[in-house]
Amino acid sequence: MNVYDYAVVAAYMVMMVWIGIYFMRYNRGGSDYFRAGNKLNWWIAGLSAFMSSFSAYMYTGGAGIIYQEGLTGSFILGSTALGILAGYLLFAKLWRRSRVTTILEFLDERFNLNSHQVASWTYIPFNILYCATAQYSLAIFITAAIGMDISYVIWICGLVIMVYTLLGGLWAVAITDVVQFLVLLPVSLVLVPLALLKVDNFHSFFHSMPPGYFSIPSQQYPWYWLLVLMLLLVHGQNTNPNAQRYFSVRDEAEAKKVALLCMLLFIAGIMTWTVPPMVMRYLYNDLSPYISLPNPHEGSYVVIAMMVLPHGLIGLMISAIFAATMSSIASQYNSISGIITKDIVAKLAGRDFTARSQLLLGMAATLAVGIITLLLSLAMAGSGQGSFKTMMKLSSLTGTLIATPLLLGFIYRKAPSWSFMFSFTLSAIVTLLVAFFPPLVDYLASLGPAMEFTVTTLAIFFTGLIAFLISPFIFKSSQREAARIKTFFTRLDTPVDTSREIDDSPIDHAPLAGFVGWMSIILGALILPFTFIPAPLPDRMINLSLGSILVAFGGLLYYLGKEEEPEYGRKQESGVRSRKSEARR
Repeated sequence: MNVYDYAVVAAYMVMMVWIGIYFMRYNRGGSDYFRAGNKLNWWIAGLSAFMSSFSAYMYTGGAGIIYQEGLTGSFILGSTALGILAGYLLFAKLWRRSRVTTILEFLDERFNLNSHQVASWTYIPFNILYCATAQYSLAIFITAAIGMDISYVIWICGLVIMVYTLLGGLWAVAITDVVQFLVLLPVSLVLVPLALLKVDNFHSFFHSMPPGYFSIPSQQYPWYWLLVLMLLLVHGQNTNPNAQRYFSVRDEAEAKKVALLCMLLFIAGIMTWTVPPMVMRYLYNDLSPYISLPNPHEGSYVVIAMMVLPHGLIGLMISAIFAATMSSIASQYNSISGIITKDIVAKLAGRDFTARSQLLLGMAATLAVGIITLLLSLAMAGSGQGSFKTMMKLSSLTGTLIATPLLLGFIYRKAPSWSFMFSFTLSAIVTLLVAFFPPLVDYLASLGPAMEFTVTTLAIFFTGLIAFLISPFIFKSSQREAARIKTFFTRLDTPVDTSREIDDSPIDHAPLAGFVGWMSIILGALILPFTFIPAPLPDRMINLSLGSILVAFGGLLYYLGKEEEPEYGRKQESGVRSRKSEARR
């Protein structure tokens, strides 16, 4: 990297913070801060769901397993689309019809207060750990790219993410996700052909790789491991911030569009994640002499990017990886702060807070979560574990603990009020045994990483599943509880009436496509000057092409934004004309 690349990264960081400041004005209360007042455009929510579904882990730990395992690694990264497909087919509609503000809010009505509180207090630490892992993965990437000490990188990344999420709430998170997609897309598309140009002989490329490199499954990640991973993804992609995007749009039809767009983007993204680390494996069979990381293969993506991208785009590439992790972490911050505010503090206080109080509590919770995550990331950096292994270990222990009874609560209507607690308690006991009971821990470790992951995950999942399914034969809901549960399912069966359920708000006046268009124009304007820096002509032409595309696309969005006349704006203008007409009469 040189001064031009650092300038791009700095400008990108400033842009993210500015978006947070800009969208502060639209947060009038907790509903706006945590679910955007159900006003998210479906395409904004879909892009946001895509960006929040992965982090720099895709470019560090994920790239590392592609470098080592080949096509199996690509399958692992692309499997997320299956989890999102389940959302499209079933859960997106149910989440929107639940009419909630947080992903745990419905547990009080569907089950009982105890279930709601246990889930809330359990969800928070597990997901803060996820944020810390994602932030650590980002720091690995940036350290490999610019050589800065990993602790400094964690501090800088953590503070930037925390500030814009704190200020702007879900609106800022979603809009920055769209802008971050605009950063990520051109770099990813350019990197694939540039990496392939490094392959001098494709026959050699396909025949010089290790045995089984282009087959699924691999020896390290066999078929049973892949099936369990897909099970986790069905759980995770329908209980993580994707669910928040589903219930933040106007109605269930738009919620399904969110899932469909997100799924298609994941399928299209597999190629951009696959080619660079594979080319790196072809060029360098061992990265340890070139990368000073505990797990050198996790730097495969950044090294190939530094080799082939021109200056300016290297800075944009670093910004793109910031974008991936910022989206994931910011979404979690907003989701966790909503749970703290709505599901814990409000319940403990025994009353609903005013909209303004919810907003202030949410901002305070976001600040606290950000600080804790930052400190955990620093501790994780000192442990020396591979980020992929850390993520998989965390997922195997916690991925289904809450998610299984939570999702079953939507679809298994016979389950009584205590079914969540019964399922969760038995699953938690199994989780503690496989994590801390020495004889069992030693036995699972002796099975090898793949089998350990498989057995651990399935033991926790099937314990929770069976407990939930048999709960109607053990527990009975009281008449009051049964009536409450019936009300919940009546709501799930009732389509959203947007004319009655969604209030007018200032955001209805905002031409969001035009705003995103301006951001794209600014990004393009950052790239275009690099056409004139001393560099080989092909590098300068790449900068010129990408900069021009971003400016042109931004101009189109801005034009479409000016053509927008939001429904609320039309109503208001019609009302003004009507009042003026009455005054003249």
